[in-house]
Amino acid sequence: MAGTSPPIDAWNYILFSIEDIMNVLSIPVICILFYICIVQRNLHVNFRCLLALTGVGHLICSLHRLILVTARMCCIAQQVTPLVSKLLVVQYVGNNLAVFAWLFVTIERAIATVYTSKYEKRCKKRMWPIFLCSSVVFLAAVVCYLAQSNLGKNFDFYIMGIHISLVVICFVALATIVFFNISAYRKRHTTMMQLSNRYQLDENIRGSRYLIPVALNDVFVKVAFILLMAYSLFFTNIPLGLDTTHLSHAYDILWAYQRIFFGLALTIRSQKLDHIFRRRKKTTKAIEKHAAATDKYYVDLKEMWS
Repeated sequence: MAGTSPPIDAWNYILFSIEDIMNVLSIPVICILFYICIVQRNLHVNFRCLLALTGVGHLICSLHRLILVTARMCCIAQQVTPLVSKLLVVQYVGNNLAVFAWLFVTIERAIATVYTSKYEKRCKKRMWPIFLCSSVVFLAAVVCYLAQSNLGKNFDFYIMGIHISLVVICFVALATIVFFNISAYRKRHTTMMQLSNRYQLDENIRGSRYLIPVALNDVFVKVAFILLMAYSLFFTNIPLGLDTTHLSHAYDILWAYQRIFFGLALTIRSQKLDHIFRRRKKTTKAIEKHAAATDKYYVDLKEMWS
């Protein structure tokens, strides 16, 4: 049976337009992140593959919301048909893919921290990124299948709670990994650490710090999401999942912001972009100035004796 969506007024068009703009902007940003994951070879291949898979999940969500919102604004998807309902599964797949891939990114960093001396040698084969990415896809597929199996009307809220818990756990784990690696790096001289292990520790620190802003932002987004749900539940007396007011746009805009922040933060903080836009160091300028002065001296000397 097809139902009718709530009528669209001027505020709906404005809020839909804001979400569409954010979704459009997130698509090229995430594509740039894919390029960075390919060319930034100083990070481990497992790390880059899982990070790219997280971007795939966010990209699926952005494309789905862009198509659905544009269709609603053009009055194509005003009827809640079975096709429109099935398309929501696409967003569910993308969301689960992003969450579980992000979890495995954190796990990969934890493994690299625990097995600092062995990780680079033993986990650089092609089978490891294939195994890790396959595990992420399998977990996301299982959750999506269970969600479509009508296990209960509260199953979605259980999954929501799991997602919120995983986001908090990932942030705490990444912060712990950074502090642990920094502490180990400071003791490198007293422990007579091998040079290869120092390089691995440095990579662990850079990789974990690279993720911290995104992990912290994810926590803020989840906190804002919980506050919105609490407001909707306690102040509007609308059951969860049934809000069709303008407040419902806040959830979609919040997720769109999370996706665009993910791509922007990892792109701006990447070493590849830093190499392009960074200023030349003072030592480089001093060497170039000295070289220019030396060349000028020999040119003047040659002219004087010619």
